Amino acid sequence: MGLDGGSSSGGGTISQTVNPNAPRLIAFDMRYASNNSSAMGNQVDVLTGLHFWIQVNNTNGWASLTKLWVNLWYDAGNDSTSYDAASSAANYKINITYTNAGASSPTATQWALVGGNIAFVNSANVTTYTVQPNFEYAFRLSFQLHAQIHQAQKPTLSSSGYANAYSWNARFGANDLSNDINYTSKDPTAGTFYEFGVYQYTSISLASTTWTGASGAPGQTVLTNSITVTHSSNAAYWLNVTADGDLDAGNGHTIGITNVKVVHNAGQDDLSANTAFPATAPRTVRLLGTGTNTPHAFNTTGDSETVPVQFQISIPLGTFAATYTATITVLVDQRKPPTT
Repeated sequence: MGLDGGSSSGGGTISQTVNPNAPRLIAFDMRYASNNSSAMGNQVDVLTGLHFWIQVNNTNGWASLTKLWVNLWYDAGNDSTSYDAASSAANYKINITYTNAGASSPTATQWALVGGNIAFVNSANVTTYTVQPNFEYAFRLSFQLHAQIHQAQKPTLSSSGYANAYSWNARFGANDLSNDINYTSKDPTAGTFYEFGVYQYTSISLASTTWTGASGAPGQTVLTNSITVTHSSNAAYWLNVTADGDLDAGNGHTIGITNVKVVHNAGQDDLSANTAFPATAPRTVRLLGTGTNTPHAFNTTGDSETVPVQFQISIPLGTFAATYTATITVLVDQRKPPTT
C-alpha cells in the first residue's frame, strides 16, 4: 500500500502489429511518345518511340519495396500462353525490372532491361515523378521495339481475359520484403486486359547494286561478284530474286535469262543447287523460303540477317561481243499474318 499522497499510478504496454501490404499499382499503360495516347488495343510500329507509364504506391514505405516488373510476351496464337511459358527468345518476350535494396526513393539506374529486343537505356530513358515522398512514385520508361519484334494482330480488349490470339500480352508485377508479390494484367481504371499488336515490318539493303560477270567468250560459264544482302522481317518470309527479262546488249542482241543461275551457298540460303531463272515472268528464284506455303523461318533473336547473292552466267555459242545487262530486284516478302 502506498503512502497517502493524493495520487497513484499503474502501467503496461500497448501493442499493434502492422501487417505488410502488397505494393499497389495505381496506373500502368504503354503509350505513344508522339501524343501520349494509349497504345493498348492498337498496333504499334517497330523503331518508333513508345513509353510505359507506371504509378506505384507502397503504404509500408518505399524502402520495403524490392521489385517491379514490366513483362510483355507474344502469345504465338494461343491466348492461354502465360509469360512464364512463352518463348524466351528476344523477339518474343520483354522484361524490364526495377530492383531496390532498401532505398527510400527510386533512381533511374535501379531499372534494367533483363530480356527482350528493345532499345532501352536506364540512364537516358527513365524519368521519375514523386507523388508522395517515400510512398508513391510514377515512372516514364521510354523505349523502341527493335526491327524484328514479332508482328502481331490488332486486338479487341476484353475484361474477361487475354482474348486475342496472335497478339502481344502485358502484365505488371511488384514485390516487397515480405514477398507480397502482386501481378496485375488489367488496367485498374478500364478493367480490360493489356494487349497490343505490332505492325508488319521488312527492310532490305544491298552492299552494292552491280553484279559484274568476268569477261568470257561464247561457250564459257562465268561467275559474277557476290553481294551481301542485309534484310529484316518481323515474321516468316521469303527472299526472292527477280530478273526483269533477258540480258540485253541492244540492237537485238540478248542472252536468254534461262542461261543465268542464282548461285547456291550451302548453309546460307534455301536453294539445293544453282538455280536458273524461269523463261517467263515473273522470272523469280526463291533464295530463302522453299515454296508457296513454306516461308523462311523467322529470326527469333536478332535485328537482321544477311545472305549472299551471286549469279552464274552461261554464254551461249554465237553470242555477239558486247556488254549485256538486266535489272535484278531482291524482295523480302513477308508471310500474310497471322503467323507464329
